[in-house]
Amino acid sequence: MTAEHPLQIPQNPARPVVGRRLLLSGLAGAALAAAAGCSSTGKTSTTAACTSALKFPNPKPPASTAIIPKVAGTPIGWHDYPKPYVTVPEPPGKGGNVSTYQILWGAPPPGVGKNPWWQGLNKRLGVTVQPTLAAAQDYGAKLLTLAASGSFPDITYVNFTVSGAAGFQRTVSEGAFHDLTQYLSGDGLKDFPNLQRIPKLTWVGSSFQGKLFGVPYPIQPVNGLLALYRKDWAKKLGVDDPKSPDDVLEMFTAFHTGNPNGDGKPTYGMAEMVTGLWNGMYHCPNNWRLNKDGTLSKDWESDEYRDVLQFTQKLWKSGTIHPDTLTMSSTQWLEQYESGRTGLVLGGGPGYFSSAPNSVMALTTQHDPKADSQPWLPPGYDGGSPRMALGSASYGFGAIPSSIKDEKRILELLHLMEYWAAPYGSVEYTYVYYGIEGTMFHYDDNGAPKSVTGAPSTWTDGINYLCGQTEINYFYPGQPGQVERIQGFQDELISNAIKDPTMGLYSPTWAQKSGTLTQIQTDAFNSIAVGRQPMSYLDDAIKKWKSQGGDTARKEFQEALQGCK
Repeated sequence: MTAEHPLQIPQNPARPVVGRRLLLSGLAGAALAAAAGCSSTGKTSTTAACTSALKFPNPKPPASTAIIPKVAGTPIGWHDYPKPYVTVPEPPGKGGNVSTYQILWGAPPPGVGKNPWWQGLNKRLGVTVQPTLAAAQDYGAKLLTLAASGSFPDITYVNFTVSGAAGFQRTVSEGAFHDLTQYLSGDGLKDFPNLQRIPKLTWVGSSFQGKLFGVPYPIQPVNGLLALYRKDWAKKLGVDDPKSPDDVLEMFTAFHTGNPNGDGKPTYGMAEMVTGLWNGMYHCPNNWRLNKDGTLSKDWESDEYRDVLQFTQKLWKSGTIHPDTLTMSSTQWLEQYESGRTGLVLGGGPGYFSSAPNSVMALTTQHDPKADSQPWLPPGYDGGSPRMALGSASYGFGAIPSSIKDEKRILELLHLMEYWAAPYGSVEYTYVYYGIEGTMFHYDDNGAPKSVTGAPSTWTDGINYLCGQTEINYFYPGQPGQVERIQGFQDELISNAIKDPTMGLYSPTWAQKSGTLTQIQTDAFNSIAVGRQPMSYLDDAIKKWKSQGGDTARKEFQEALQGCK
């Protein structure tokens, strides 16, 4: 699997989301088992995530030109790039070195001696940043290696959802990192005006066992579940705007059988299963369902899950899913769409819907100038709205190890992250994400930063990825109306989204075995969907899942929920 950069900034749009989405669901069983044995204290906790006790301010937008969404949690929009303004007037650091552990989505940056941007960042922060950058595909394993050593950098980027990292929950639950709730909620945030601008949904979604262990990296609350489809194909074939699952099946079957390109070469509806879309169409539970009696049911124990599986079977039998779907990489999924062989691709990050150079939309149009790629959501199974899975609105957080005892040092590190988290359009944001003016970017005639041709592209990689607000701001220069359109989609998605009742809770068994358990479920779904197993196999697979830890994890999550009452 190729890891791809997830940032959605204008110079680096679109492609990353699929790569990150896959990392969320990667295999982790062996690594998780190893992590479970690396504790030094042997203590575990099942304290519930009582997030209702967390309080956050609701600050005004940083500039009057912001386009405010109708629904809380939907990103702010911009028609014009804000005029840069200063939010951190003095270097927040006290000198000396600051070590970090961060995730790397692209090529590693050159060393500080050959990297003027890094040198400039050190000057602006008032410290010497000494990062350890882990390639995305290695991030989880290296995080667990840190856990085994019991020694962590001053700022450690923690993300339980990256493949191989779920077992790190035990390390955090055992006190390896400071509970920073007193600094990062309520009055504690008064000293951090930039951190105040992180949305409440993100703070709550990043909490673990009801506590805040770090400064989160904000993303859209419903992320990666808004698709691009070939509207020109649908209109040409007379199947656009489906109102029911049967209509959806008809549309994508026509993409396969209707020769939409007119060249007689094979075309398909989609290259991947896009199960997340069909989960939303049938209102499937988000991971777990909380029943009225306080018990939990796993999603694949529901009738809605069987509806999704049966619908996917129909797509497969109709030939509209690419026959190589189970062996394709995320890059190949994109290439199939961009080259005009499939009519739908799943993504959803802000840059995914940009027409900027090298975006999915731009590359598709480059192949076929008549291509009309448009955002698309399926209808609800009942003719109403789909109900997608509500995410955590965060993608990891910067944590401070409990081995640091000096509160002044803790506050210094938080103020450093205040710089990384500077709001969209600020001087600090522009430096972190666009780099050095004149060398890496310049402002175009409309005041928007634009990459300099031939500018160094890797200077910022990895080092700038920590807790920035780049993915919670919509900006589509040259695409009139796109901001309001994407905001409208996100408004609808959030308003109807289904929560995961176990989000932020800790189950030792789930942390240890979620990779194996998820793989059992995925294998069963795929083998039934493509006809290798009958539908009756689903019950056998669920029994296996229960016996190998599923029921134990259920019990632990239920106890955690009870503990929050």
